[in-house]
Amino acid sequence: MSNLREIAARVGLSKSAVSLALRGDVRIPPETRDRVAAAAKELGYRANPVIAHMMRSMRDSKSLRTRAALGILQGFPNPHPSRTVPYHAAWVAGARDRAEELGYVVNEFWLDEPGMSPRRLTGIIRSRGINALMIAPLPQSRALELDWEHFSAVTAGHSLESPRLNRVLPNSRRATLMCLHQLLSRGYRRIGLVLHDTLTEHTRFQIEAPYLWHQNRLGLKQPPPILPTLPAKPETFHRWLKRHRPDAIITTAGRCPDMLEACGLEIPDDIGLVSTSTTVARPGYCCVDQEPHRLGAAGIDLLIAQVNRGEFGVPANPRSVDADVSWRDGTSLRKVGPPLRGLPLLEVD
Repeated sequence: MSNLREIAARVGLSKSAVSLALRGDVRIPPETRDRVAAAAKELGYRANPVIAHMMRSMRDSKSLRTRAALGILQGFPNPHPSRTVPYHAAWVAGARDRAEELGYVVNEFWLDEPGMSPRRLTGIIRSRGINALMIAPLPQSRALELDWEHFSAVTAGHSLESPRLNRVLPNSRRATLMCLHQLLSRGYRRIGLVLHDTLTEHTRFQIEAPYLWHQNRLGLKQPPPILPTLPAKPETFHRWLKRHRPDAIITTAGRCPDMLEACGLEIPDDIGLVSTSTTVARPGYCCVDQEPHRLGAAGIDLLIAQVNRGEFGVPANPRSVDADVSWRDGTSLRKVGPPLRGLPLLEVD
């Protein structure tokens, strides 16, 4: 097995330059990093993780400032979404708290600041000595063209279409299973699904897949079809309710309680209701807490791990990390019958 001295001799660089290149340090040009990586692979070099950790700790204690700043990129139309969007506020607070706990100073950047361009933003971020970026939840799908080779980056959710970065996600599949579990345990059987039109395709799949699987397991004749968008008019919604007769609804739409009441239904006396997120649930109603504060913290953990491994640029094999969710009981459900018999309740643990 080779060492740094042999790799340095092969590529004609100093040992320190080879060490920086193998850590993905942006001070070494990308072409040189690739050349060093190729030589290391050819010579069978393997880093010693114990020594690497010790050296990283020594560097950190000597020069904390060089790695103690990271950036959070905001993509809402206004520069301060945390003041008006509760989910976003909790997410960013969780990310900031975790970063500061780990000794990092957080800088926030507004992607849509007047006169801002990808090139200018890249320059501003680099001028502040920042090489770690967290893209906060975006309100809609978009691409982001920075000089990614200079940064280690993580994004929230699937709204960032390009580039494909490592990402942290709320576990929408588990949230749906949790809703189904709670409904089945209270005796509900004809369960409808009402969605909001702003969901990404990935989130729709994560919600619809377990719901349709559940419908198939129950073997209901003519189960309620998914309502992909909550209608603007109560009359249209009422026709769907009258035709398909759900006894409970899982929803991602915040207007669903108002629409049900506009149709003359009382919650939970006439129909049960549960939301997949606290942000769309009426206060005191049953819902799943996606715990955005913990999700933001998980994003920072993923980002710092990448930095410590020297992973910069767009990853060749992007990975996703799902953060856990929890149940919040409330007044929008009641017991309408015995728990499901002959078919085991859905496991959520």
